[in-house]
Amino acid sequence: MTAYIRGTEGVLNDVLTLLGATTPSLWPCWEDTGTLITGIGVGDLTSAETAGVAEALEDDFAPLALGSPGRPSGLFSYHFHPTGDHHLAGIDHANYTFGNALVDTPFSVGAWIRPTAIASNTIIAKYDAAGTFREWRLWIDANGFLTLELFDESANTSEIAASTTALTAGQLVMVTATYDGTEDNPAVWLYVDHTAVNAGTTAETGAYVAMEDTATPITIGCSGTTALPADEFHGRITLPWITGKALTAAEVDDLYTLTAPLVGVC
Repeated sequence: MTAYIRGTEGVLNDVLTLLGATTPSLWPCWEDTGTLITGIGVGDLTSAETAGVAEALEDDFAPLALGSPGRPSGLFSYHFHPTGDHHLAGIDHANYTFGNALVDTPFSVGAWIRPTAIASNTIIAKYDAAGTFREWRLWIDANGFLTLELFDESANTSEIAASTTALTAGQLVMVTATYDGTEDNPAVWLYVDHTAVNAGTTAETGAYVAMEDTATPITIGCSGTTALPADEFHGRITLPWITGKALTAAEVDDLYTLTAPLVGVC
């Protein structure tokens, strides 16, 4: 694809078209100063540190310009470190909730990441374990496996899909999770770049019914709340997104093809 001929804005338009009309949210990460990361769709993000205090990107998040040599995309990746509780803090919004205690609805979530550590690192979450307001989280579990967890708070049960191999520390990859919204026999697919890394199934703990609609805000680089972050990411994140549909394998491949030039992978 001719991403740089059309320019970054054209590529982002194509990404939004691919994510669909189901209220997608995309954070291009086109800021390198200040504390606000503006979103396309619902919700901006605040760059925060210890105890949820706003922190300028240029002070702690070390914005790194993206794009192939000689062809900058105008976007940045941000560095997250558990020391200092660096994370991006969002809001609670209906567009980030995909269950009503009775039924789930489809959704997909992803980002480009370069993890420095690959154990118990949250990428994107609406998941507050301390406050018992858990919905879902895309994270790297204690074994280094890319994982999507769906949580039924009222029943204290979950559906968990995990990759079959661990991620590699220091490698820049696009990670994607898709869920078809079927509670009884969920189809959850995980992708690294554009390759599926699981069998599409989940492991159930207890009698899962559906996710709850809680007051937990969206967070990037941690789970929990901005005042009490948990399972914090260590490494770089850029181009996080959420959409209310289950992307197909072909759409994940297209998403990779569109965004890889923006981050300088091709």
